Amino acid sequence: MTDLLIIVAALFAIAAGANDGSSILAAGLRVPGLRPMTSISILLGAIVVGPLFLFGTGVAGTLTHRLVPFSLSGSGKAALLAAALAALCVIFALNRAGLPSSLTLALIGAIAGAGIGSGLPVSRSTLMEIVALGLLAPLLAMVIAFGIARIALRALEGSQVTRRTRTLHVVAFALQCLAYSANGGQKMLAVSAVAVGAVSGSLIGNPWWLVIGVAMLFGIGVLTGLRRISATLSQGVLAVHLRHALVAETSSFAVVMSASLIGVPLTMSQSVAGALVGVGVSEARNRIRWSEVIRILGAWLITLPASLVVAALIAAAMRWK
Repeated sequence: MTDLLIIVAALFAIAAGANDGSSILAAGLRVPGLRPMTSISILLGAIVVGPLFLFGTGVAGTLTHRLVPFSLSGSGKAALLAAALAALCVIFALNRAGLPSSLTLALIGAIAGAGIGSGLPVSRSTLMEIVALGLLAPLLAMVIAFGIARIALRALEGSQVTRRTRTLHVVAFALQCLAYSANGGQKMLAVSAVAVGAVSGSLIGNPWWLVIGVAMLFGIGVLTGLRRISATLSQGVLAVHLRHALVAETSSFAVVMSASLIGVPLTMSQSVAGALVGVGVSEARNRIRWSEVIRILGAWLITLPASLVVAALIAAAMRWK
């Protein structure tokens, strides 16, 4: 059971890279200022530095203790295995369709479903809190991006990109990566920590070798999913220029980092997509390709219930085997 859970945890980290990592890079992928490999290096560095030196593992503790108390016993690991498998199945299906799904909603739904199928207690209040904030995240990012764009976007217009604007882009991207490290990156750490036994009660251990290993697997996922998902965000939703990337990165940082401070997990892809819509609407509504927005929204809406049902079925089958 432990060996299988470790394998699934590794696959989960790769899926996170293909989903969240690609979305983080999407806004600035086709604008000057950062090369792709430099951007990836900054992101992976943030994933390592965050839990080891800056933010701790509060969000990971929410996933392994507050929602469903996963123990290191056989039943606890079996339930988490069912949750991770279910989340992987749903994320894989949506990624194959080129849709940036919500990894948080997939994992939250899967954890709740696995708890139900395994007969473990599920905190309904925690579930509703996470789901509500997860659904609000893109709306908040959209509003923040719209406000920033209205105030500052004119100063960033023009055919010639200034050195100051490029510097701001690099700073905003680095902050966005740190926000992901404080939040989304801990979803991977939560699954991996239970798999290797680095959990004590509600506390998540963060041994350096585990954090670095998770970051390496995440990087593999980024490379495999970058073209497909980033094309959806950078081309499908909005034709991104440097000023759009700068506002989107700043807005998504604000939303995700705020959630991290209260230990609530969010998916960066939601905030990035919402921010791109907000900055696009600030210029003109017809700049947004609304058909793509509807496709992405539809994928988000089915992610949690689909993951919940699949995880409940897998956990029940494992329980009664």
